[in-house]
Amino acid sequence: AQLWRADYGTHARDRAGVVALMHEAGSTVGGLSELSATLGQTGPHMSTQEQSWTLLAAHALIDDPTRAGLTLNGDAVTGALVRLLEADTMAPQTIANTGNSDTQVTLTTIGVPEIPEPAGGYGYQIARSYFTTDGQPATLDAVATGTRLVAVLTITPAGETAGRLMVDDPLPAGLEIDNPNLLRSGQANGLDWLQSAPTETAEYRSDRFLAAVNWSGSAPFRLAYMVRAVTPGSFHHPAATVEDMYRPEYRAHSDTGRVMVTTP
Repeated sequence: AQLWRADYGTHARDRAGVVALMHEAGSTVGGLSELSATLGQTGPHMSTQEQSWTLLAAHALIDDPTRAGLTLNGDAVTGALVRLLEADTMAPQTIANTGNSDTQVTLTTIGVPEIPEPAGGYGYQIARSYFTTDGQPATLDAVATGTRLVAVLTITPAGETAGRLMVDDPLPAGLEIDNPNLLRSGQANGLDWLQSAPTETAEYRSDRFLAAVNWSGSAPFRLAYMVRAVTPGSFHHPAATVEDMYRPEYRAHSDTGRVMVTTP
């Protein structure tokens, strides 16, 4: 059975770590082949720890491309065969295997949607809203510079569950956070109309709010922080996200939006 440990470790992370360390140490102890065969059984979604150690294990097990007989566009490959190609400038690439054994090639494609995706997720929902400091709902279509607002994130589990969650809320360019570590007026937890969930840690960065939360049950919870309008203009407001750090398939994102900051 899988165990959720305090160090974000899992059985899959440990197996990958043992493979990487055995290869690094030149160990001749039996079991390396059996352990290596389990690395592909983790599933399509891996935690950060699992990804890191699986990458190290895979690197240790990769044959030398020169010995494997790989060529790229007719030239022998020296060193690791890793290429980053842009779609609009990419020329056709020809990879050939002139060796005597099979080899594997991994192709990863990354893209950014032309149209922002609507709010959605799996296992959780996250919504973002703004309020005045006295608890009245606020919009961001005309915010005067110097105005202080309370950003409230509401995270709702899809059912009875438990997770170690990371919440990430990027700021639009026209707003900045009133850091409660520097300003007493930035303490959103002191507002009598708002009840925020306890966090393991919270960071009030120049470009985003981050919080780690351990949450169990099916009830929704809230996180909040203070922002101030500082720069006039119209700005894109990226989506807020929540992700289970053990099970990254359990994640959600809010709607995107725009903020208009005006001069008084």
